[in-house]
Amino acid sequence: MDHHTVAAVSIAGTCLDVLGSLYLAYDLLGGQHGPLRLLTRAVTYSIIFGIGYGFGLGLFFGLASGIATGITLSIEFNRAARGLDHYSLAWEGVFSAIRGFGFAAGLWGIMVRSFAASHRSPFSIG
Repeated sequence: MDHHTVAAVSIAGTCLDVLGSLYLAYDLLGGQHGPLRLLTRAVTYSIIFGIGYGFGLGLFFGLASGIATGITLSIEFNRAARGLDHYSLAWEGVFSAIRGFGFAAGLWGIMVRSFAASHRSPFSIG
């Protein structure tokens, strides 16, 4: 077996071990609204959205938009889970802008390559 494959499997297993230990620590500490719950939600939402977006639009888009969406939604949902009011309009705008930048960064790799391949410069001759 190739040593790169072994290393990739080892790294993936370590990441899953870390994720599992977060869930175990959350369960053992019993912090229903603590920072561990926020971190667990952020990781879980980022993975779910990253995989969902990545299947349709590619790995880079899934990574960029999954992280941006997962982190911002976990912050917003954490506040709602504690029974507090919504964030102010300004904060909601900040979270939406972060998600927008994540989508733009993800689309950058897709659109720039296809645009560069199909675009003809107005200054070209012929």
